[in-house]
Formats: sequence, C-alpha cells, structure tokens
Amino acid sequence: MGRKIQVKQGNMSIDVDSTAQDIFLDVLKALPGETVKILEDTTDEIYKNAYQVWPVQQPVSTDTLTEEGKVRLTARNIAKTDSDYNLKRAMAASYKMQRLGTLRPPEFRIKSKGSKEKLYTAFVFAEGSLESVVGNTAPYAWAIKVGVDTDLPYALGARVSNELLWKPAKKKANRVAEELADAATDIARKVK
Repeated sequence: MGRKIQVKQGNMSIDVDSTAQDIFLDVLKALPGETVKILEDTTDEIYKNAYQVWPVQQPVSTDTLTEEGKVRLTARNIAKTDSDYNLKRAMAASYKMQRLGTLRPPEFRIKSKGSKEKLYTAFVFAEGSLESVVGNTAPYAWAIKVGVDTDLPYALGARVSNELLWKPAKKKANRVAEELADAATDIARKVK
C-alpha cells in the first residue's frame, strides 16, 4: 500500500507525483508532535481492517457454459492478455481453435474487477487544512453491497464502503481529535 498525497482546491483534486512529493513530505514532517503518526495509525488501521474482509467475487466454473460461451470467454481472455489481439481478432482465433478442436477454455471465469486492490490511504491538502483519507479508486466501489454469499456481519444490501470505510472513520474521529488535543497540550507544556 503506497500512501498518496493529494492537493484539493474547490472541485479539483491533483495527485502529487514523486518529484513534488518531497515538498509535501517536508510539510508533513514540520507538523507538531505526533500529528502525522496519529493520522497515519488511524487510517492504516481502517485500511487493514477493510482490506482483510473486502468482498471479492469468487471465480465461476465454466463447465456449465455453452460451446458459444466457451468461445467468447476464450476470446475475451486472449484479448485481455495479448496486446496483438483486439476482441474481433481474438473471436476469429477462438472460432478457428474450436473448428480445429484445440479450444481450451479456462476452468474458471474470473468475475472480480479487483476493487479490493484499489483501496488506498492518502493525505489531502485542501484549502489550508490537512485530511487523512482512506478510500477506494474503483468508480463502482460505492455500489458494492453485501450479498447472500458475502461473509460479512452486516445486513443484506448494506453498502460495503459505508460499513468498512465510512462508519469506522466516524467512530475513530473523536479518538483522533482527543489524541491530537493531547499532543497539542504536550507541546504547549514544553514551550512554557
């Protein structure tokens, strides 16, 4: 998991590249006391808990597919893995393999789009403030719901991102505020 750094202004957000990242890392180091550590620990905890249980669609056996379905699945796999083949050319190759009797479709069809691997943590500089964020870059992440086969202790139909990212963040907000206030108090005592 790499931590991202973003800069926000209004509706616009920019991910900082590695060359400019040093500047922002210096800003983070200059923050007083344990501020960055408290924010990092909290977001890392939420990230790790979410990553452990984030639902992933299980592969589906291709035994029940029709011959046409096996041809199409093989063509999609060829088009995904070989950049020389677009889908039309891969379909032609799959039909030729079927005619020659050499078609070997995969045993399982992967349905997961990999939203689990798109979880991230970031520091966001927005209009004079610093935010520590846990999120998911998959555009459909908000729509993932707890299903019948999902092994999560939440209600059927509950949104996974709300249960694993938003609600834990809200629960930890008061604790983070208290820890930051304690750190600020410690700094004030040292200054006197």
